[in-house]
Amino acid sequence: MSWQQQQQPQQPQHGYVGSNELLMGNQQHYNQQYNNNNNPQYNQQQQYNNQSPYASNQYQQPQQPYAPQQAFQAPYTANAATNGAPKPYNPVPPPNPPTIVSKPKYNDVWATALFAVFMAGFVGLAVLGVPMTLDSLRDGSSANSKPTNAKNGASYSVGLSAADIGGLVAASVGTGVAFSVLYFFLMLNFPGPLIKFSYFFNVVMMAAFAAYMGYVRSWIACGIFALFAVLLAVSYWGIRSRIPFSQIVLETVCKISGRLNGTLFVALGGMIVSAAFSVVWLATLLGMAEWVSQKNLASGVMYAILVLLVFMNFWFNEVVRNTIHSAVCGTFATYYFMGMQQPNSDTITLPSNHTTAKSLGRALTTSFGSICFGSLLVSLIRTLKFIAQMAKNDSAQDGNILCCIIATCFECILACLADILDYFNKYAYTEIAIYGKSYCEGGKDAWNLFKYKGIDLIINDVLIGYVLGMGSFISAILCAFAGFLFVYLKGGLGTLGNGPGVYAGVCLISAFIGMWLFLVLLEVIDSGTAATFVCLAEDPATIQRQQPRFFESIQQRFPDVNWGMQSIAY
Repeated sequence: MSWQQQQQPQQPQHGYVGSNELLMGNQQHYNQQYNNNNNPQYNQQQQYNNQSPYASNQYQQPQQPYAPQQAFQAPYTANAATNGAPKPYNPVPPPNPPTIVSKPKYNDVWATALFAVFMAGFVGLAVLGVPMTLDSLRDGSSANSKPTNAKNGASYSVGLSAADIGGLVAASVGTGVAFSVLYFFLMLNFPGPLIKFSYFFNVVMMAAFAAYMGYVRSWIACGIFALFAVLLAVSYWGIRSRIPFSQIVLETVCKISGRLNGTLFVALGGMIVSAAFSVVWLATLLGMAEWVSQKNLASGVMYAILVLLVFMNFWFNEVVRNTIHSAVCGTFATYYFMGMQQPNSDTITLPSNHTTAKSLGRALTTSFGSICFGSLLVSLIRTLKFIAQMAKNDSAQDGNILCCIIATCFECILACLADILDYFNKYAYTEIAIYGKSYCEGGKDAWNLFKYKGIDLIINDVLIGYVLGMGSFISAILCAFAGFLFVYLKGGLGTLGNGPGVYAGVCLISAFIGMWLFLVLLEVIDSGTAATFVCLAEDPATIQRQQPRFFESIQQRFPDVNWGMQSIAY
């Protein structure tokens, strides 16, 4: 049903924007909004050309309220610049008229089936390997529960009490949670100063690494870190004009995360699932090594099992992480495209009280195949990198310098490819979460986004990434100090005492706990930032209509937001 054929107004419904259950409106509402802004009505406008991503039958053609693309350049001509007047804002193109797809499409089902097959295989290996690991641990604990003192033949027990373990975990977790809450408050209330401080914090860290490398007389590494520090410091003058935009994005993302705090629980739940899988995976790996040893099988069998288990580990964790990302992005898109700002108020009303749950449901059903597909590609590259790393280590042990160099080059290339694809996938999954596309469709539109908004996107990611990276580092340091303080105040840790090795181990474990806890907040903020940028880049007019105050603040700090992807021919 075309937009002009709609006769009855319909209420907004929650779901995909452009797919599953779309944002609804009525022509009278749109006409009234644009008449108030002295804009022509939809039925008086010419249509855009048949351009991606609106060429799909799933989308209605957006309609053009102004002249073709050449007119976009008028406010930015040289003559306008010489008049001394500020650049006028371009008209924002109208939103894509929404439709409803009552029966959502399950995309990339084959990837879901393949993922299920591999996970079934992992369950089979776990059933075989985990019991053998548990048996080995029981046998080892029985044999070593009372080791003999070499001096006097006395026996003693080495272990930790529940109070020691519980106290250490409580100190680390309490410090990590408290700092995460405090840092969230700082990002919400002082985003601008925090962005600037984190930027120069990275400059200082680079300079500190350069100084340390100079101290240990590693002059090449010293020069590299010093060069990075200088380039990072100089580049600040080139990107400082982008800070106001990143500031309001960070503030808005924190505000939405605080309101839709289900996203934090989704991230926490996903990380718990991933941690539990890692424990089972490690037990499976140790058990299969024991099984191969007992069966006297060739070493090649163990290598094959190791590579297979490494691939399964990569794929499962990638799927969990990308499912979290998709659920959070879908939640933010619902807020931007379906949340309605009340008149003369900053209050945003949503059509559902279960926004995050519905977004998670879509990520685990209709979009799950696309998530498995993209995760499969990254996992394959990371597995090949692991194989190259094993080959490098074997060549180094055998003294084969040529093979070691070749394997190192392959490892470096594959690491770069994995990181690039991982970054690209972040925006492909954002497209999937918002519009319900398949992985290939989402990847195509993500590529178009990089082509036309890539510089803005990368700078925004870098600035906000510095804030999150600094928070993760400080969280790890504070939790490590909390663990150190706990052991110091107790005078030692159980029968292990208080030697330097005990302090080092406690600080390392506590730092890991701190980083793990902050990662929950980091995942939500990072995903929310990606969703915010995609929504602004691809459909600024809908945000302008739904949340005019937020859009006005964006427009004042980043006028190019008017140049949405709708107004650019692909």
